Amino acid sequence: MIIVMKPGIPAEEELRVKSLMEGKGFQIHESRGANFTLFGVVGDTAAFDMNQLRVYDCIDKVMRVQEPYKRANRMFHPEDSIVDVCGVKGGAVFLSLTVAASLLAGCGAKTTEPADASASKGIFRTLEEIKSSGTINIGVFSDKSPFGYVDENGEYQGYDVYFANRIGEDLGVKINYVSTEAANRIEYLQTGKVDIILANFTVTPERAQEVDFALPYMNVALGVVSPEDAVITSLDEIGADDQVIVISGTTAETYLEKNNPEIKLQKYDAYAEAKTAFENGNGVAWANDNTEVIAFSIENPGYVVGIPSLGSADTIAPAVTKGNTTLLNWLNDEIKALGNENFFHADYEATLLDTYGKDYEDTLVVEGGAAAGAEVAETVTEKGTITVAASPTPHAEILAEAAKLLAKEGWTLEVTEFEDYVQPNLVVDSGEIDANYFQHTPYLDDFNEKKGTDLVAVAAIHYEPFGIYPGTKTALSDLADGDVIAVPNDTTNEARALLLLQDNGVIKLADGAGLAATVKDIVENPHNVKIQELEAAQVSRVKDEVAFVVLNGNYALQAGFSVAHDAVAYETSASAAAKTYANVLVVKAGNENNEGIQALVKVLKSDEIKQFIDDTYDGAVIPFED
Repeated sequence: MIIVMKPGIPAEEELRVKSLMEGKGFQIHESRGANFTLFGVVGDTAAFDMNQLRVYDCIDKVMRVQEPYKRANRMFHPEDSIVDVCGVKGGAVFLSLTVAASLLAGCGAKTTEPADASASKGIFRTLEEIKSSGTINIGVFSDKSPFGYVDENGEYQGYDVYFANRIGEDLGVKINYVSTEAANRIEYLQTGKVDIILANFTVTPERAQEVDFALPYMNVALGVVSPEDAVITSLDEIGADDQVIVISGTTAETYLEKNNPEIKLQKYDAYAEAKTAFENGNGVAWANDNTEVIAFSIENPGYVVGIPSLGSADTIAPAVTKGNTTLLNWLNDEIKALGNENFFHADYEATLLDTYGKDYEDTLVVEGGAAAGAEVAETVTEKGTITVAASPTPHAEILAEAAKLLAKEGWTLEVTEFEDYVQPNLVVDSGEIDANYFQHTPYLDDFNEKKGTDLVAVAAIHYEPFGIYPGTKTALSDLADGDVIAVPNDTTNEARALLLLQDNGVIKLADGAGLAATVKDIVENPHNVKIQELEAAQVSRVKDEVAFVVLNGNYALQAGFSVAHDAVAYETSASAAAKTYANVLVVKAGNENNEGIQALVKVLKSDEIKQFIDDTYDGAVIPFED
């Protein structure tokens, strides 16, 4: 067993955990890395209830070491393995503890690129190699009835297994079933432990960057089950102190962490562990694939699926190691051929009918790979990698969403975050990184002039608007003679504030004043308002003393203002300020028409990204409309 402690935990918290385990008769081997501390628990932990550990807030994760490294790989490497981890050599037992520590700690935060780029995609056997060996290794669940489980006779059964048996039959090979868990499905493919994963594997853009999915054979959505005496029908009903049970590595975990980060998750590595924890009342609800929670509620009286569909509908598909084209193509042809005989309906009736009944058959079954989006999944080919340097917020966050859309087109987007405003330009100018996204055009022009770089903007993506916010008054129509309006006093921000006031009829500036405007350029002031010039950070502090304050986005947020809900008015895309200070995607001159760059521009300007920005930043960041 490995216990992963959270970063920055006080020594006394670590001591509590160590004392607990030592009090149970276990030995503790401690491993400290740059970011994490791991406790390797030595002894027979099979009977130990890991829930005793998960109640500790100082613990990040608890993992069982179910199979020593040597035994797991003996079928491929009969010789003894000696592994060098960050300069330290050892064998199987050493590896089970040390590799985990080195991976989590980063071996001192240094990484080494593989000598061969293809090596990073994983180890695999081609279709011909599988046929020649006479055996195919297929990863399935062993504890998730009715999809993959071991019956009372020790035989694998279930919907996935029924399909796997047919694969072995049509390939003319024997099947070696490998028990897998949700959290290690990708790992098992990349390390060559299995040739195919058939373990309720939901297709997502993120996973498609690490494995290759074949055509789908099942539909699925997320669902939430809860006790019938406290049914959860909406995520809003989950309290601040409540916990929801999920399985690590599942779409339920990903969905909740992304869309509902405020919900506390209790994570388990195995289906059986999650099921037991839920039955023991460890969480107010269990989020998983709706097929699983529906089955659980049917088989276990006293539980209700209060949320039968959460998020968007997805598909389940076989997965192979990235780049294993021969096996992938054979699987796609096989799924299409099986569709001609209604194979998957027969599979459902043989394995799932008793659980779900006839009503769910057409809803759940995908026949012949003909689900929505299947054609796209089949035809997408890898086009290459786009590298971008970005500031963390909002730029890297927007790019993370863009990566999902690009993956559907065959592009991999790699984002490197920078905290400064110099290196992102230098690495693009040197050719180390393809593009950057963090700056506006005036900054870019100044940088080029001072540093001698040759960088150009290829597209304006978003702007962070100036807004007029209420002080003692809430509507511009209420302005009276002598009212005071506070604005920033630095050259750029004062001009933007004055232009915004002009756009809303408060004042009029001299022709041509533009983004160099000062209070001296005011030529009409019908309300005789007084413009109070203050340091930008001080403007919001006088909101209770003046009629209105004019603020840029970051100071508005600090003052508790929402652009979308509180601003009396704000800059539009048509404003001179927005056109000038929009944040742009930048490349080295000559690379403007690069295929990957144009694909990135298209995605960043898409309706999907515009919607993401609107939904995420509440008006503090606004998509720039050309």
